[in-house]
Amino acid sequence: MATKKLIQVDSVSKYFNLQSKNNSRSGGQMDGFQSFKTTTNPVLKDITLDINQGEWIGIIGKNGSGKSTFLKLLAGIHSPDQGQVTVDGSILPFFGPDEMLHPEGRAEDAVLVKALQVGLPREDINKIYNNIINFSELHDFTSQKIKFLSTGMKTRLILGLILNINADIYLFDEIPATTDANFQAKVNNRLQRLKQMGKTAIIVSHNMDEIQQHCNKCILLHKGELVAYDNTDTILRLYNQM
Repeated sequence: MATKKLIQVDSVSKYFNLQSKNNSRSGGQMDGFQSFKTTTNPVLKDITLDINQGEWIGIIGKNGSGKSTFLKLLAGIHSPDQGQVTVDGSILPFFGPDEMLHPEGRAEDAVLVKALQVGLPREDINKIYNNIINFSELHDFTSQKIKFLSTGMKTRLILGLILNINADIYLFDEIPATTDANFQAKVNNRLQRLKQMGKTAIIVSHNMDEIQQHCNKCILLHKGELVAYDNTDTILRLYNQM
C-alpha cells in the first residue's frame, strides 16, 4: 500500500524585510531624525521535501536557521514568497503558551478556540473539554482565569489541549516540559499513543534526547537552507559535526 503524502513542500523560499540605520551622509537625515534602510533577508531558501502520514519528523539547526519560520509555513501562518506548501489534513499547531492561552480566558475558552481551529463540530467540544480537564488534572481550577493559574497548571492545560484534540498533523515548536515526573510520564505515553494511531508530528527542538526519543526522521536546517533530510541518527551525527 502506497504511503499517503500529507505535506508537500515544493521549492519554497521565504523572505523578511529588516530595517537598519542608514549611516550614509546622504541617507536623508533631517533635523535630527535618523533614517533607516530596508534590506530583504532570506529566511528559507528553496526548500523541497515531502512528509508522509505516520511520520514523526524533528527539525533541528542552530538559532536563526529558519526552524520556526518553516513550521509556521506548514501551519499556514506565513505564506511562501516562492514555491508552494500543500497540506492534506487537519493541523494542530503549538507555538508557545502565549499563543495558546489568553490571560483573560478560562480553560473552556482555550478548548473552544483550539477545537474550532481544527474544524471539530461544536457538539463534540463538551466531550473534548472533559477529556482535557481530566488529563490536565485541573478539576478544581476551571473557573479561574488563565492569568491566575500557576506556571505548572498552564503547562498541564497546554499539554492537555495539544494531546487530546484530534488532528491529522501536530506541530510543536518545542514540546512543553513539566517538573512533575508522573505527569511527564503520562505525556510521553500519550505521545506514543498518537504515534501508534498513525498521527503525524513535526517537532522543532533544541533537546536532542527528545528528538531521538520521538522522531524517526529529521530535517537539518542551516542559515535557511536544507542541509539534509534523513533518519534521526544520521542527522544528529551531521548536526554534531557542524
